[in-house]
Amino acid sequence: MIELVAALAVVSLLIVVHELGHFVVAKHLGLRVDEFALGYPPRLFTLFRVADTEYTLNLIPFGAYVRLPEEAEPHRLLNNRPAIQRAAFLLAGPFLNLLLALVLFTVCFATGWPEAHDLAVAVNKVLPGSVGEAVGFRDNDLILAVDDRPVSSVLELVVYARSVSGAVRSATLRREGRRITLRLPAGGAWFTKTESRGVDLRNGAGWVETVAYPLPQALIRGTGEAFSCVTSLLLLLVDILRGLIPVDLVRPVGPVGIAQLAGRATTEALASGWWFPLLQLTATLSGALAATNLLPLPGFDGGRLLFVLLEALRGKRISPRRESLVHLIGLILMLMLILIISYYDITRPIQVHR
Repeated sequence: MIELVAALAVVSLLIVVHELGHFVVAKHLGLRVDEFALGYPPRLFTLFRVADTEYTLNLIPFGAYVRLPEEAEPHRLLNNRPAIQRAAFLLAGPFLNLLLALVLFTVCFATGWPEAHDLAVAVNKVLPGSVGEAVGFRDNDLILAVDDRPVSSVLELVVYARSVSGAVRSATLRREGRRITLRLPAGGAWFTKTESRGVDLRNGAGWVETVAYPLPQALIRGTGEAFSCVTSLLLLLVDILRGLIPVDLVRPVGPVGIAQLAGRATTEALASGWWFPLLQLTATLSGALAATNLLPLPGFDGGRLLFVLLEALRGKRISPRRESLVHLIGLILMLMLILIISYYDITRPIQVHR
């Protein structure tokens, strides 16, 4: 049940935001909008009405849509507007999805983003009564750096220590999730071999650290992550078309797969009290939706943009009836593809390894 509720909430948010982008631009351009609907028909009731637009709530609690009229005052119909205005209307949905991804990624970076670190040097054992114990070394400490110089292996640490004749002045450690710095006294050689001054070393494993960034840095990193979602998906498709990545290695995800991912992320968030998994998933899906809608395929915003571009290049518009037929065929094919992907999502559930 939790998977279904989480999936409906996540996917509905993405679609509502997408349609809201189209709606806001349509209103800004002075187009007539007959309906802004939450969910899909049949209609339950009208929430309210403002000017020509009805705001409705429908029975199927999934997504939203904007309904434009086929007949109205000529200047208020989208098809009668210049190409640049129609392009703005089509781009608004993907743009708002990209903006949502940016905001959610920024929240993730500001509240705590898990960052994987490379290998470190571990303190295997500290001899009781040794200088190392007196300085503050403890068993299982991770040595991240010495003299502000990062180290990732015992060999790297020993080579550096010998290059300064053992006169290492400081060691930066990770202990129980905290970073601490120890000042090392002079008068003896530190780390010139695997055991020195009572500190026995070994190669340690990497670790994951949750870092909360200040808002300006979080915004910069969130912006980069959002654009990375879009560019990564588009570049992946290019590599597939070029034959660089075998198709059988790529696993598309449909509504059922999204439900599985959202359910697991929600379960993990509820168990840990940390909402990062669900926020990151929603942001990633929002960026992916923006990229997918920009693809020049019939039925997608990108496909409609392609017709606008062809009109600009030809200086003559393609028949709206022919264009509508192309998009209808595209939508039918897309629905068939979604059914096929959903079948694989059910028979071969997505495995997430953490």
